[in-house]
Amino acid sequence: MQAMSAFVIDNKDVQPVKWQGGQMSHTRFYKTFTGEVAGTSIVEAIMMAGENDGASVYVGIERFDGSVHGKMGTFLLTHAATHHASGGGAEWKIVSGSGTGELAGIAGHAQILPKHEFELTYELP
Repeated sequence: MQAMSAFVIDNKDVQPVKWQGGQMSHTRFYKTFTGEVAGTSIVEAIMMAGENDGASVYVGIERFDGSVHGKMGTFLLTHAATHHASGGGAEWKIVSGSGTGELAGIAGHAQILPKHEFELTYELP
C-alpha cells in the first residue's frame, strides 16, 4: 500500500560536532505530517559535509507517532542519504518489529518527494 503526506519541520536543534576533514553536526528535527500519514515525529541525525569536493552524508533515526490510513501507532524509520558532485541518493526504511498499536508488524520504506511530500510504501499483517 502507499500513503501520501506532506510534512513540515516545526523546529530543529543543530549542535556542531568537532571533526577534522569537514563540518559535522548532530541535529534533532521535530516534524508534523498531514495527509494519509498524520502525526508527529522526532528525528535524531548526524550530518557531515566534506571539505574538498562538496560530498555530504546524512544518517538518522526517526520515531513516528500517529496514523497511517487511519490506523494508530508508532514506528521507527532509518535514514541514509549522500550527495556528491556526480549525484547521490537517499533511503528511508521502516525498522522491522518497531510498529506498535494498529501499526504493529508494519514493514516498508519511504521517500521524500519535492516540496516536503512524504510517500510511504508499506505492508501490514
